[in-house]
Order: sequence, then structure tokens, then C-alpha cells
Amino acid sequence: NKNFFRKELTEILKEQNREYECGDETFENIEILNDKDSFTVVTGQQLGFLTGPYYTVLKALNTVQLCEKLREKFPEYKFVPVFWLEADDHDFIEINNVNVISKENELKNISYFEGGLEKEKYLMPAGKIKFDGFINKFTEDVESSMNSTDFSADLFGGIRKIYHEGADIKTAFAKCMNFLIGDKGIVFIDASDVRIKKMLQPVFEKELSTFPSVCEKVIETSVELEENYDVQVKPKAINLFYIHEGNRYLLEPREGDVFALKNSRTKFTKIDLFEILKNNPERFSWNVVTRPICQDYLLPTVAYAGGPSEISYFGQFGEVYKFFNIPMPVIYPRTSVTILEKKVIVFLEKYGLKFEDLLNENELKQKLIANTQELNSEEIFSELKDELRALFYTYEKTLEKIDINQTKSFSKRNEQFLESLNIAKDRFAEAQSKGSEVISNQLRKILVNVYPENTLQERVLNITYFVNKYGPGIVEHIYRQTDISDFSHQLLDVNINQK
Repeated sequence: NKNFFRKELTEILKEQNREYECGDETFENIEILNDKDSFTVVTGQQLGFLTGPYYTVLKALNTVQLCEKLREKFPEYKFVPVFWLEADDHDFIEINNVNVISKENELKNISYFEGGLEKEKYLMPAGKIKFDGFINKFTEDVESSMNSTDFSADLFGGIRKIYHEGADIKTAFAKCMNFLIGDKGIVFIDASDVRIKKMLQPVFEKELSTFPSVCEKVIETSVELEENYDVQVKPKAINLFYIHEGNRYLLEPREGDVFALKNSRTKFTKIDLFEILKNNPERFSWNVVTRPICQDYLLPTVAYAGGPSEISYFGQFGEVYKFFNIPMPVIYPRTSVTILEKKVIVFLEKYGLKFEDLLNENELKQKLIANTQELNSEEIFSELKDELRALFYTYEKTLEKIDINQTKSFSKRNEQFLESLNIAKDRFAEAQSKGSEVISNQLRKILVNVYPENTLQERVLNITYFVNKYGPGIVEHIYRQTDISDFSHQLLDVNINQK
């Protein structure tokens, strides 16, 4: 536990978290960070609208759950959950939308664009973007897309207080997270703050002065990993961005100690760039390789709660941590969850299915339809006709002995009766076809709920869909019912009253 910027950092964190309207437990945890025997459990994410896909909420809750476990195991130490706000990221198109299940039981995507007009490219750090009046239409569209419930007024009343004209994306994200999950003591950190960027000067300086060393170390590790794993990260010669005139550009080396901004005509000499770093460190920003280094340079991190992709790329960074002389934290897999609503559970039980069966739509559809068509109406009616003809023939031969003319009339009526069975056969076939169509529609609606766009629910749906339908208690239910020690995919019954 090296000498971190505890005093300076906690003062900044108090200021930031007051702005995010955090609760008392958060400020108690910020004070704890002044203790040299305190450590952090960190996660982070882009600033998704309304917190983005609900795995972001899972990650935040995981930091709290993991801190609880660590306190039990190591009572002599203190552990604080921290959420790193990815305010410098400029991938606006990835965060400016939410997915919910609509009144029509369809997956609906709702997006926000400044001025109501979509742009092809965004370079401004997302945390700096402020909403214009079109944010009102966004929140209205989200609300109107879902059924109104007893919880809708409180939910969207709170959201409108957070997402309004003049608010910035970073602050809205942190406030929304607090609003949805309550005061669980999570400390939010915005490392784009100029004061924190100043603390990070040594990291930026080492990357600039030693490039491409970090790049080479990542490549060397990646080559070893590629034998057994798909590597996620392709490092850059310089793993830093530069913020120029409000936009974020990748720094690239050129010949003769010259640096350039990618897709820009702006260039710097080495001397000029280091002078800017000295006087204006806020102009520099990390990329995917240097972000965890910056995080763990600032914080006494013992664990990072990450998703599958994050775990993969952390595996490439071991030598980078050594290069910066920073201990690498434990990379802890976040929980993976699918929330099962009652209609899904009923569907699974009705057809004797497991959740895993839903992950292959075509195969499952064929299986369900085949089950409904085990009885072949064509064969059944063909057999019935054959048996009736044989029966009629036997009686016709007997009746011929009484009156051959009456027997001919009887035989004619029998043939008419057999023909009428074709109508019944066609109706049964039609009913069977409709049954297959009903099953297909049922399956489609179920998949929209649990496996939308052939992707796990947690990676698509926004948590507001569940909060609107089941109330704010659903988040606490997720918190209490998920097991961070279970690294398999967990299925969570939506019934918040279950014990």
C-alpha cells in the first residue's frame, strides 16, 4: 500500500460526489480513504444514458458486494467501492441510446442527438457534452414506449430532474446511478478533472518519453496469449489521446521528434508537447491500455470488477503494470444475470425447456413445432377412410342379399360421407398450422425479453424497463439475490417478494 494521493484525492472526491448528490455512506467511505489501511474495489464504464445496459448496474453492485466479502475476510482492513466515470471517452453513439421492451412487446431503441440531428462522428469527450432541449423528447419517448404503472410517475419524475436541458452527461449518469440503486456507499471518480490530471502527469510523461515500450510489452504478451485466447486490445505506438479545441485525438509519432494528432493537421515538437504536459495536463487522456494504469496509480486498488472483454484485455497488461511499477489488482469477473419474468418461467415450464434452450432460436422453433405436429392429420384421416371403406364394403355385401337397388343408394351416400371427411381434415390441418404460428409468436416474444438481438439480456436492456414494471425494489432484489462467488450465468426470478 504505497503513499497514494489520499488527502488531495479525498478532497476532490468530496466535491465531485456532492455534485452527484451521493448519500451519507458515500461520504463516510471517502473519509475512510484517508486511512492508510483502506483499499478500493473499482469498476468503471462509459456514461450510458440512464446508466446504459443493465450490466453497468450489476458492475456497480458487485463492487459493494465484493467490499462486504473482503471486510468479512480481512477485518483489519477497510474496503471502499469506487466507480470510475469514463468521462473522457468520445464514443457518443455507443452511449446515447437505451433499449426497452415496448407496450407491443417489441424491443425499442430510443436515442438522443443534439439538435435532434444525427452526426456521423463525435470527437468531444462525452463528459463535456451538455443536453439541449431535445433531451426532453428523449425522456418522453422512453416513458411513452412502456406501459404506465404505479411506479412510472416516481421513476420518470426523478429521471426528468436528472436528464434536463443544461445538464451534462457525466453528472447525469452519476446522479441516475444513485437514483436507481440508492445509497450503497459507492464513490464516483471523474478523472477528467484537471486536478486529477495533474496527479497523473508522471504516467503521461513516462508513456510519452518511453514509447513504444508499452506497445511492445502488450504485443509480446499478446503473442503468448494468442495460442489459447482471442486477444482484445491492439496497442498504439503512443497509448494516449490529446484534447485539442474540445475534441479528442489519438497522439501519433512522426519522424524527427514530431507528434501529430490522428485525422488532424495539428503537430507538435517533442519539446512543445512536454511543455504542454507540464502546464496543461488536462489536455492529455488515456486509452484502453493506459486507463487501468491511471486508475491504479491514483487508487489503492485491490480488485477490479470487470466483464468478459475487460478480463481478457487485462490479461494483456501484466507487463505494463510492472513497467509502471504499479501492483496489478485482482481482476474479478462481474456477475452475469438474466432476469426471468413470470411469463418466461411459465413458457419454460409449459414446454419443459431450460434457459439454455432459448439461446438457439431456429433449433428451438423447429423442436416446438415438431412437438405440435406429432399427430399427422393427413395420415389419421387416410387411415379413418380406409377403415370406413372396409366396414361399408362388408355391410354392402350383406345388404345386397336384401335389395341390390337400395344397396347402390347406400353405397353412394357412403362415398359422399367419406368425401365430407376431407373438409374436417383440412380444418384440423389449418388448426395445426395456426398452432405452429402461435408457438412461433410466443417464442419470439419470449426471446425479445430474455435474449434480445441474439444477445444476453444484460447487454441490451436498460434497468428502467424493470424498475418501471416492478418498482425500485427490483434493484435491491438483484443486489440481494445475485451471488458474486458464482461465475456461471445466473437466472433471477423477478418476484421481489420471494424469500
